Amino acid sequence: MKKILILFTVSFILVSQIFCDDLVIDVDKAIALLHQNNLDLKEKSFELKIAERGKATTWNSLLPEIGIKATSDLMDNPGFTSGNGPDDARFGFELGISASLNVNYALLARRKSYILNYENGVISYEMAVKGLELETKIQFYHLLNMLEQIKIMEKGINLAEKRYIQVKKNFSKGLVAELDVLKSKVSYESLKPSYSNMKNEYEKILMGFKIMLGIDRRQNIVLSGSFDKDIYTFNTEELISAYMGKSLNLRLLNKNLELLNKQKKEAALFAYSPMLSFDYSISPMKYNPWADDYEPLAGDSWNFDEDRGIGMGVFSIALSMSMDNFIPGSAENVKNKNIKDQINKIEYNLKNTVKKSEVEIINIIKKLENSIQQLETNNINVELAGKVYEMTNEAFNNGTKELLDVEAAQNDLLSADAAVLGEQFNYLTGLLNLEYILNTPLNKILDNSSGS
Repeated sequence: MKKILILFTVSFILVSQIFCDDLVIDVDKAIALLHQNNLDLKEKSFELKIAERGKATTWNSLLPEIGIKATSDLMDNPGFTSGNGPDDARFGFELGISASLNVNYALLARRKSYILNYENGVISYEMAVKGLELETKIQFYHLLNMLEQIKIMEKGINLAEKRYIQVKKNFSKGLVAELDVLKSKVSYESLKPSYSNMKNEYEKILMGFKIMLGIDRRQNIVLSGSFDKDIYTFNTEELISAYMGKSLNLRLLNKNLELLNKQKKEAALFAYSPMLSFDYSISPMKYNPWADDYEPLAGDSWNFDEDRGIGMGVFSIALSMSMDNFIPGSAENVKNKNIKDQINKIEYNLKNTVKKSEVEIINIIKKLENSIQQLETNNINVELAGKVYEMTNEAFNNGTKELLDVEAAQNDLLSADAAVLGEQFNYLTGLLNLEYILNTPLNKILDNSSGS
């Protein structure tokens, strides 16, 4: 028992040490962990494997169907007529082997559909990867933003605490009323619940972030990064013209359209072209192989009894064509019409998606431009709010300003700091969304952009 306790204690210390070490994560590390551990991506990879296996084994549609059949029966013994007993009957055993192959030109043309289906799967998988990468980056910077917001709240609490201490000193000197002490105390304490809620929300989002990256929930992580990004300008029409074709949504729709057109041709070939069938079967038989107490008959061993059609290999070739496919409302006829409607649906969806994508690009560029303007304003506000707070706080210490004036100036300063962080986050997410919709890294967009 003592050894078990020691072993448990040592194991606990080792595990605790592992999770006490901080794991430093920047945005690139986060993406690497996503690819390595994310369960959604692993699940999607199996769909891709299925499509890839279908493409690699299209030849199996030309394999014959092979079957083996074994039957047994009890037959009267025609060669043994005296007496009664179990040997008055014979046990029969029949073994049959058959093979059939149906050949249609549509089966030969089906390989192209499997290839298109695999290419469709590749694009779908790429969309899943890029979508999760975008989500990971945005969540990473959102957590960074929350950490900075928490720091701002800590700054506000520290300033409120210092002011409370100063007011108490001024009260002891008879410079302020007791009411000012109570007000400063309330102001200080009222900041703590919001601070606690922000920290709890951060931990909640951080837990989801860990799950996404496959990090143990007990692992301490430190986020490394900043919101500092250069200011860029873009030519909207150039972006639409140069990168619209790379959009994953449009690529997937185009691939679906190509696949449906191929399936339409295959369905027509299958429905309106003849089927060539090859069949072969053989059935050897043996009667009562275990009986040895009567005179054996010719049928007591494996035989090829032509009269019974047993044991003879039979080979046949047939050419057939289903005529009900020409009847309006038949299964194949309806299937072909459904495929045509699906093609029309995707064509309209494609046109609609192009228009929506253009509008989305335009809106992203406008938001980026607005963020740039707002950042300039917010930075000026931070500078002005800082000066106002310093002057107001100094005036309060000199007795020429009220406590409420100081609190208002502090709130303005903290709000200005928070506004800068918020707009930096908006600008950064705008750039990330632009990369995603254009399916092109930002550095390549900038290299090819005349407006940068």
